[in-house]
Amino acid sequence: MQSKIQTLPKEVVNLIAAGEVIDSLAAVVRELVENSLDAGATRIIISIISEQWRVQISDNGMGMNLANLKQAANPHSTSKITNLQDLTKITSLGFRGEALHSLANLSNLEILSRPKSPISENESEGWRAVYNQQGKAVEVERVAIAPGTIVKVYNLFGKWPVRRQGMPSPAQQMRGIQLIVQQISLCYPDVTWQVWQGSKLWMQISHGATAKQILPQLLSTVRLSDLQYIQQEIDEEEAEELNIETANFSQYQDSQILDRQSLELILGLPDRCHRRRPDWVKIAINGRVVKVPELEQTIISSLARTCPRDRYPVCFIHLQIFPYQINWNRHPAKTEIYLDNLKFWQQQINLAIGKALQFNSEIMPEFPLPERVEKILKVSEKTGNYQTRRAIEVSPDNTEEKDRELRLIELKAIAQLHNTYIVAEHPSGIWLIEQHIAHERILYEKLCDAWQIISLKTPIILHHLSTAQIEQLQRLNIEVEIFGDSIWAARTAPEMLAKRNDCADALIELSKGGDLESAKVATSCRSAIRNGTPLSLPEMQSLLDKWQLTRNPRTCPHGRPIYLPLEESALARFFRRHWVIGKSHGI
Repeated sequence: MQSKIQTLPKEVVNLIAAGEVIDSLAAVVRELVENSLDAGATRIIISIISEQWRVQISDNGMGMNLANLKQAANPHSTSKITNLQDLTKITSLGFRGEALHSLANLSNLEILSRPKSPISENESEGWRAVYNQQGKAVEVERVAIAPGTIVKVYNLFGKWPVRRQGMPSPAQQMRGIQLIVQQISLCYPDVTWQVWQGSKLWMQISHGATAKQILPQLLSTVRLSDLQYIQQEIDEEEAEELNIETANFSQYQDSQILDRQSLELILGLPDRCHRRRPDWVKIAINGRVVKVPELEQTIISSLARTCPRDRYPVCFIHLQIFPYQINWNRHPAKTEIYLDNLKFWQQQINLAIGKALQFNSEIMPEFPLPERVEKILKVSEKTGNYQTRRAIEVSPDNTEEKDRELRLIELKAIAQLHNTYIVAEHPSGIWLIEQHIAHERILYEKLCDAWQIISLKTPIILHHLSTAQIEQLQRLNIEVEIFGDSIWAARTAPEMLAKRNDCADALIELSKGGDLESAKVATSCRSAIRNGTPLSLPEMQSLLDKWQLTRNPRTCPHGRPIYLPLEESALARFFRRHWVIGKSHGI
């Protein structure tokens, strides 16, 4: 049954951060698209003619009957909330009832709509309404239209030429529209999108099962195999242990709102994709991408020392949170919010990212082959008329103990290549692991867990230290004292460096700047097995076992990829093992 569109009481209006919500073509698209999604649309077509300041949004949502169509553009008219209590139970994208009224005031507004599920035969017809500046339907007529809604906005800001002059260029406005559609499509992966610029199809996004299928459509440099996907419900018992208020939720059980909380993570694996800017570190809450600097910084911090220097991760996190923990009335565009229990969600994000980085029970994506090799395989596969096997899938019913066992995957050291790479046999193929950076990752995480400074029986003599170098060593809790003319004695040192023959060189390196984190990286790098060092099979196997159990086995602390897997399925395609015997000879 359709909800009735009605004007909100004054006491509700006074608590809503409405104000001017239409300030560009992109804002028009945002408001209308959110209405379409609230109406349950699974196909949305956006048409833009920027030269005419014209926007048209067509959807296959539930549509409106004639009564709702007449009421739709009145000020503060909405079907999504009705009273003060509803402000704490918001699950829809729109609720203020201001968008259509603002559009009627700022442009020529026309809406065509037909209910998808009419409650009576009289409501099965489609209607067209034209509105005046006050939002009143001044022209109404029957039309032939498929179930759904078409909203036409044209001559935007026609009576305010000064505002048009202050608008960004058409290209910049299209970029704003693109960003809005990209963000919303990640939150609603089951929706198909088309954006037309005049008569040209400018952008298209096909629906997917999850946001993992959407992201590669938005970033051309990202492949599906580059992404790790995790979706998990938030355990209420765990929340209670962390003193998170959940008891208040019971008072809202009578309304149709979330009955549980969840976290969805799409992470670009750091050994495969990263960005120059943090523009694809995004947080969505209950269907809308929002700015939560604390959570965004949590993502960046969790992935520190996984990406190369001055690079940022690709990460999208969608949180489903009890509505009463969110206050959407911080900004008219609802892009900023007040959120309860920030520390709890920071912890959940840290846990999810840690799980995604490990070798765990999730299916490990196949490593992409070089472009040239991939083209050869595609041609061979096409002409050979065969199909490759899919990667072995892991049952979702694994217990925590089995999950830990799987982290020690069957990785058997079989050889050493150029005294640099460990060649390991894996059930699905062959892996090459660079021994130095694998060991560096092990040592770095050991230092992160315990940065130990120990006393030295014999002081280390250091020469020609500057004042800045002495201060740097002291910041790292390394004791140095003057021992003579331009000579200093180090009385303590990091435990990992203390027994090394080059401890003096290591301390000089640490004295040249950087924070504690940088010191840990430098120490682990210096202490790790050098490339060119021969290893026995037991030594290689021990290194592989320890490396697999690190928190982030994919990259070293500098962001370099540690391993290269060549899957058996790729080998089968390349060597055409599925060909019929004799086929290659033309028999």
